[in-house]
Amino acid sequence: MKNYLAFFIIFLPLLSFAQRPKAFFNSDSLQIGKPLFFSLTYTHTSKTDLLFPDSTYNFKPFELIDINYFPTKTLNGKSLDSVVYELITFKVDSTYSLSLPIQILRSKNKIYSDTAYVKLHSSLDSNDLASPLIQKSTGYFDVPLDFNFPKFLYYLVVFLFSVVVFWAIFGKILYRSVLVWRFNQQQKRFATAYKKLSKNPKNFKNIENGLVLWKNHLEWLLKKPYSTMTTSEITKTLKNERLDDALKEFDLAIYGGILSDHIPFAFNILFDFASKTFKKQRKVYKEALKNKS
Repeated sequence: MKNYLAFFIIFLPLLSFAQRPKAFFNSDSLQIGKPLFFSLTYTHTSKTDLLFPDSTYNFKPFELIDINYFPTKTLNGKSLDSVVYELITFKVDSTYSLSLPIQILRSKNKIYSDTAYVKLHSSLDSNDLASPLIQKSTGYFDVPLDFNFPKFLYYLVVFLFSVVVFWAIFGKILYRSVLVWRFNQQQKRFATAYKKLSKNPKNFKNIENGLVLWKNHLEWLLKKPYSTMTTSEITKTLKNERLDDALKEFDLAIYGGILSDHIPFAFNILFDFASKTFKKQRKVYKEALKNKS
């Protein structure tokens, strides 16, 4: 502010009266993107009311940053009004000019100030412009990535809310589907392993492993200790004649060392019984899951 006052003291001719407003820049040159000051003063009769340009005015080729109004100075019936405009420009030109109007409120007439000029101060040397040389530059620097935490937090909240809503609507259905899928996978693993053993039914090791695998699978399906039961105990529990004959063929091979031609059929009978049992138990399992939820 002290610079403004010193700027005005030089140009406050209260003893003379000018018909046109006086305008001038505080410097004879400017730099692109840096502020400069434009002074507008007008000496008039003390009975005249004036209106200076405000922020609604177009200061082209400049843009307005700020306005500083100074108190009216009156002497011998003459008044001096002064305003300093802080301006900036981003347009490139060799010379800039500006003339502002002052409106007389009573008559609505406008009086334009003197035209003020200012030159562009370039940091380029005229000799460089006359013979420009292109210089290579391989220097670079890392630009840190600005992490937008509020935006990240917003998307995180939206995502979590969506997950909660989705789970509230479809959570139970998905959970039941996963459990049923795991139930089916258990049957598929049994079927794959059992069929692999049944491809060579005349192998004593395959016969023994096939029976153990079948008992363990049946134990998982029916929740009874079939893996530790004898053939007679199993037949009493399940009461299936075809299954009884098939299990005896397995016992004859495992404990008697006698391979019958009926062993391949015995493998198929055990597998068919396990498959039918699986289908029944899967229905029971699905109903239990529905009732549980």
